Amino acid sequence: MYIVTNTIQTETAHSQKIIQQFTAGHTKESMEAVEGFLNFQLMHRQLPDDPDVTELVVLSRWTSKEHQKNWVKSQSFKKMHQRKETKQEATGEPKRSGIISSTIAEYEVLT
Repeated sequence: MYIVTNTIQTETAHSQKIIQQFTAGHTKESMEAVEGFLNFQLMHRQLPDDPDVTELVVLSRWTSKEHQKNWVKSQSFKKMHQRKETKQEATGEPKRSGIISSTIAEYEVLT
């Protein structure tokens, strides 16, 4: 088994919108046809030292690393993860998405 986590720190004021984006996009229906995909979990916590920051952990389980990497290369992945450009972005102004940082980690399950 292969597990991938994406730990995202968000501004708490924007966290519900980001949670909704993940729960809408990573539904059972949208992922059930993806070969090697086992399941998906979304976890959250408010950082105890900073109530203005919420941490989200997106965890996906795969039968193998190869299956996960094939999905990342797929059109399905690209479509699910594309961002729509806003007027602000088109004029060069940064968009305030609420995401502070994002860290991907990959694990081979041993037991």
